[in-house]
Amino acid sequence: MPSSHSEASLKNQSDKVKHGSPKIKIIAPCKVGNGVLKLDANQKDFFENKFQKITKPICYFVPASGSGSRMFDFLQAELSLGNSEFALKTKEFVARLKEFSFYKALDIDQKNRINQFSSTLELINFILGQQDGGLGMEYFPKGLVPFHSYGGDEKSAFYEHLIQGAALSSNKANFHFTIQLSHKRSFENALERFVKENESEVNVCFSFQDTQTDSFVFDENYAPKTKNGRYMQRPSGHGALLGNLNTIQDQFVLVKNIDNVQHHYKSKNNLRIWRVLCGVLAEVKAELKELYINPNEERLSLLSKKFQLFSKEEIVLTKDTESLKRLINRPLRICGMVLNEGKSGGGPFFIESNGSVSKQIVEGAQVNGLEQQNLFESGTHFNPVMMALDTFDLEGRKFDLQDYCNDDQYFVVNKIFKGEKITFMERPGLWNGSMFNWNTIFIEIPGDTFTPVKTVLDLLNPGHIQD
Repeated sequence: MPSSHSEASLKNQSDKVKHGSPKIKIIAPCKVGNGVLKLDANQKDFFENKFQKITKPICYFVPASGSGSRMFDFLQAELSLGNSEFALKTKEFVARLKEFSFYKALDIDQKNRINQFSSTLELINFILGQQDGGLGMEYFPKGLVPFHSYGGDEKSAFYEHLIQGAALSSNKANFHFTIQLSHKRSFENALERFVKENESEVNVCFSFQDTQTDSFVFDENYAPKTKNGRYMQRPSGHGALLGNLNTIQDQFVLVKNIDNVQHHYKSKNNLRIWRVLCGVLAEVKAELKELYINPNEERLSLLSKKFQLFSKEEIVLTKDTESLKRLINRPLRICGMVLNEGKSGGGPFFIESNGSVSKQIVEGAQVNGLEQQNLFESGTHFNPVMMALDTFDLEGRKFDLQDYCNDDQYFVVNKIFKGEKITFMERPGLWNGSMFNWNTIFIEIPGDTFTPVKTVLDLLNPGHIQD
């Protein structure tokens, strides 16, 4: 059984899951002019030019451990039901099968075989399964599922991130993908293919979620579950990747999700927005550095108003030079935000914690009570996870990012696992509690920069199809 240290951790997590997820106190949603910055065309040009003056390498940090099986959930449901006649999603999938990149990549024999299937269930089995020469799409990591087609070949999300990241600037880009250990060889093969096809080297690092961050699993009565004489554990959410992010030595880091990548021929606007976000990052950092050298409360207020940087309450608390320096000398993040069009997920809000008001990205699971729920639903913007980070302090030293995490902002998750109710703790979300004590700027960005692929049918949306 686990050591006494594990027993102490078990007791700690047991207490937390019994208590439930800590709740955020929302004061108001961040909106344009009050917490969210909106740039006009001239300002975007200005910051894009600022980006061109960045001489240091930029690193893309892309969480990519997700399984592609979730993209095909509705097909898996059809297999379990054994009847596809009344499933609209399945009907659309079959009707438009030839439009998907993975179909275009099939050879003649595979396409002929598909044409000979007598039922939809046979087709689904062939696409998802590995038996009898099946495609095995159910077993692909999401990052390696074919997303797009051009140049006579299919391109995965991983491939698109590399090609678009390399096109961002003339500086050499670095890439850090967090993946499952079991997928390492597949990603390495995909990288070898990329290098061969593009005749260029890219600096790519793969890392894995530390199993030491895994959470204990409890039943519905909060008793720890065991298997083979050991406590059951499972990964503790994307907040566990803070340690991976902390290992990156580059000063400038761009964070984005693996499935939010456009077709290569639709990526021009997305790349421009990345340059703008990085330009704002460089400009704000330069102004903060000047303020750090010559502290001045009036200049702090002007800078904050210009970039919608701090809350009024945070500025009021800077009563002397030292408190001003502490406020501005923290990790810095510039977060793109799209207008909320009914999407589920987090958004930008002013929240109160320990007598101070700050800007945070809040998830629905952190909200409790009708009044707070109404405030959450009144939010105008949605977090697509497009963040430009500066992880160095104002004296040029790398921050230890663990020092700026709020460990009290964990999540308690309830799921059904093999027919049983289970509960466990997830660490503070990477862009929620793990970046709780960062200096944050929210900027409105165009909606067409957000083209996530949650199901395979999303690959039929405009951002993923060449006109």
